[in-house]
Amino acid sequence: MFKHLRLKSEPPKVAPDPGAFSVQQLIGDFELPISIRAVNTLPLPAKRRIYRLLVPPTLLVRFGINPNTWRGPENDAHVQLTAEPDTVRVYLAVRDAAANDPCFVVELADNDLNGIDLNLLLLNDPGSPRFGVDVDTEGRQTFFGTVHRNLAEEARACQAGLAPAQIRASWHASRAALDHLDIFLAFLSHRAVFLEPLTYASAWVFERRGFAYVRGHKLMDDIHREFQPGGALHAALDESTPFRARDHWRTVRGRAWAIHDGILSVLGATWNDVRMTRQVGRHANVNTMPDVAY
Repeated sequence: MFKHLRLKSEPPKVAPDPGAFSVQQLIGDFELPISIRAVNTLPLPAKRRIYRLLVPPTLLVRFGINPNTWRGPENDAHVQLTAEPDTVRVYLAVRDAAANDPCFVVELADNDLNGIDLNLLLLNDPGSPRFGVDVDTEGRQTFFGTVHRNLAEEARACQAGLAPAQIRASWHASRAALDHLDIFLAFLSHRAVFLEPLTYASAWVFERRGFAYVRGHKLMDDIHREFQPGGALHAALDESTPFRARDHWRTVRGRAWAIHDGILSVLGATWNDVRMTRQVGRHANVNTMPDVAY
């Protein structure tokens, strides 16, 4: 099932009670994984202490936020933590005082395989221009362009060099964010994290951060092949929309916009069944986009 990723043959240990987190778990078998749901049963100060592992201190200091208190110079709160009891999800967002949009967002959730999914990772540069791709012309949330689209704002973002779903340029801290995720996972005795990349450009980033494919490796190979001159995707770059420029095959971002625009239909495929994983502390060395500039 996994390509270019070696997993140990012995089955992972299963926590006896995913709904309770106790001192006994901490002083017992340190190899037993602890779930997000179990952490969420803790009092708020304890949850904050544990989930603090997810945020790179350098990020907070950059925006004048105390890494321990999560407060700014005027003692105002800048970090939102949502980790309700009896839920399997944690949402953490860091906001710069000068911008309405969060500059850092991470959302994790327990999955059905006794593991943890990375549902969301956003890194927005609050000082960069904003593009309204998150809301359509009727004021509806686009949900990253998956439910509705704002074509005019998407065209502006594409022209400015952003990837699909980006409202602002990234401030290039995915390595630090994922390193801290590794620390958090190791603390909870988890061996790997799983995710579904939102876009082709997201998959490129996660490949370079050590992820391999649980599902979708063949699709990624097909996409790369068919974007080459003579391929079906290359031929479909017909200038019919701003997202299908003839030279979009040359870059990851260009391909990502064409895929976001539905170009995979010429292959009878959609961007809905790609899943990736990374083992804690390991790099899978997968590259499905060789020699393609971002």
